Amino acid sequence: MRTIHDDLTELLERIRAASGGSDDDSEAFPTSSADPEVGHCPQHGAYPIAVRDARGVLRYRPSVCPVCMAERVSRRLMEGAAIPLRHQHCRFDSYVVQNADQSAVLEACRKYAENFGSEARKTGASLILSGRVGTGKNHLAVAIARTVLEQGFTVVQATAHEVIVRIREAWGRQSTVSEREVVRTFVQPDLLILDEVGKQFGGKGEEVHLFEVINQRYLERKPMLVLSNEDKDGIEDYLGEAAFDRLCEGGQLLRLNWQGYRRGQGRQG
Repeated sequence: MRTIHDDLTELLERIRAASGGSDDDSEAFPTSSADPEVGHCPQHGAYPIAVRDARGVLRYRPSVCPVCMAERVSRRLMEGAAIPLRHQHCRFDSYVVQNADQSAVLEACRKYAENFGSEARKTGASLILSGRVGTGKNHLAVAIARTVLEQGFTVVQATAHEVIVRIREAWGRQSTVSEREVVRTFVQPDLLILDEVGKQFGGKGEEVHLFEVINQRYLERKPMLVLSNEDKDGIEDYLGEAAFDRLCEGGQLLRLNWQGYRRGQGRQG
């Protein structure tokens, strides 16, 4: 059974071959007259199935559209990260910018994602996106997830409610996993996206459950991306001072304080 890593390896080999190939001529066919051959994808048009290297050697590749392959790999990565289907298409380039504040937030998110391996993953610096419904928090979060996944890191997205329910389900007599094991599933990924923070009833019980995850990730220097409709004070009230302090240490809070797209002229996620 093929895995995501198999698809990624194949895709990278094709990209490498297109840029000149290897020094191994075992799959090369010297030619002096034939033009590089092309395949045709109904969706993306023509694509090369053979490329000529710097020495004039024609190198052949499997007849599979590289764009379709890249999209398939990306889709499987997004599904593995539990990114909702509605948002899987979101990218930085498709984020609509209409004012300076949106531009600044977009660039801050892009920088966080592109430098994830050298900065956030090493320091544990988290990012909080705070704003009203429909301001694009999910769009930016998925764009960050996509960029981080493409760098080879692991990402998981869950709502605060899902985390709390999963932990509480471990208390049941018929549960096959312990509370510690459930917490570990949210600590293990390189980046955890925690959505809908502040939508729950609140209280010490929920605060304690989320603190378990946040604190353990803090100790292991693993960053989080937190999404909330609440402002800074509302997020801190819900998570508790200790958890909020850990998220803020070395991290950023970006306020998306413009009109929601769902009530404006479009939908941005």
